Amino acid sequence: MLWIITFVLSVLSLVLFVRGLRMRRLLRELEGAVRSRRRMLPEDSSDVLERIGALGLVDSLNGLIDSHNHASAQKSGYSSQVEAMLGAVQEVVIVFDADRVVEYANRSAEKLFRGGQSIHGLRLEGVFRSLTLLELLDAAAKVDRTEPTQIRIEQGNETLWFEASCAKVTGLEPADSQSTLLVLHDITQLKALEVMRREFVANVSHELRTPLTIIKGFAETLIDDEATINPKARLRFTSKILNNAERLHVLVEDLLTISRLESRPDQIEPVDQPLRPLLDEVAENYRARMNSETQAIVVSVEEGIDSLPFDRYRIHQVLDNFIENVFRYAPEFKRIQLEATLDSDSGHVRCAVVDDGPGIPAKDLPHLFERFYRVDKGRSRETGGTGLGLSIVKHIVQLHGGSVLAESKLGEGTRMSFTLPRG
Repeated sequence: MLWIITFVLSVLSLVLFVRGLRMRRLLRELEGAVRSRRRMLPEDSSDVLERIGALGLVDSLNGLIDSHNHASAQKSGYSSQVEAMLGAVQEVVIVFDADRVVEYANRSAEKLFRGGQSIHGLRLEGVFRSLTLLELLDAAAKVDRTEPTQIRIEQGNETLWFEASCAKVTGLEPADSQSTLLVLHDITQLKALEVMRREFVANVSHELRTPLTIIKGFAETLIDDEATINPKARLRFTSKILNNAERLHVLVEDLLTISRLESRPDQIEPVDQPLRPLLDEVAENYRARMNSETQAIVVSVEEGIDSLPFDRYRIHQVLDNFIENVFRYAPEFKRIQLEATLDSDSGHVRCAVVDDGPGIPAKDLPHLFERFYRVDKGRSRETGGTGLGLSIVKHIVQLHGGSVLAESKLGEGTRMSFTLPRG
């Protein structure tokens, strides 16, 4: 009887030992699954697990791991999408911590400030220098969000302007920390346009003031001295008024032309046509104004230049402007040449008006196509120039897809040219 009890107890002990081994193995498997965040695949069958009461635990754990992995995948995908979007925007986006160490910077920031190299881990003071920006960062440390502020940053030899704003965000590392989001919107071009607008308004005001002052002065004289002014003086005064009114008319027309070309580029209507007839027509129009004994205008077109697309009226306007400038500023010329050649560099056709006049100083050549720029301001006003002609020329040529060029040497003449694509 005793040996039977001993046997039973031994069997029970063995069963309990085996079950204990299985439980310890199961716990190790559970720990490994949780640590590696993978589904648990127990070595024991589901029947065995059910007998020891662990099947429900394993199923629940696998469910939690699946949910966690799904949430992690969604979060990773969302983070990748956000990073891709931030990387694609043109604005500079930087996230930095309380010590102003960069935690994240998009491609625009890296390209602008480090030539495409990473700025992660660098201090902002080492990335760019701007007293205004540092003041903005100091203010951002005290509030949740700052108002957009214009700042200037010196980058090499270039001055850049940005509209900057900061906002507090949840930190990247660790997750419960707090960081600051800095967004810089590049307004350098807008600043340049603003300067151009101010200069343009100032120039227009100056150009309008002179003829208006003359008209007003002579008109007041005619009214105040009506009884005593003699007919000869009256005629001279009215002629001055008429001339300056005409000057105002030409100026307004040129301003309207530039405005139309800038706001409605569809006014250019290129038509495929030969260039030679237009050059011959322009040359013929000016022969009557020349001294046939001492002056000449010739046309030269390189072989191989056939038809090309251009707006005949507008290109006629360009050539007229170039030739009128020769008559206005180099009236003692002996020869004007209208030529068309193939530009080997661009493959375009280059049209040029070449004269043998006194030439233009080298310092003035880069500015000839700017609005209201004059080489000889006094003489230009005497001859009726508005200072907008070459600016109009530049607009017309650029709308054709070409470019303009001025070349000159003092005492040797001037070459004004432009290119036209061959289609």
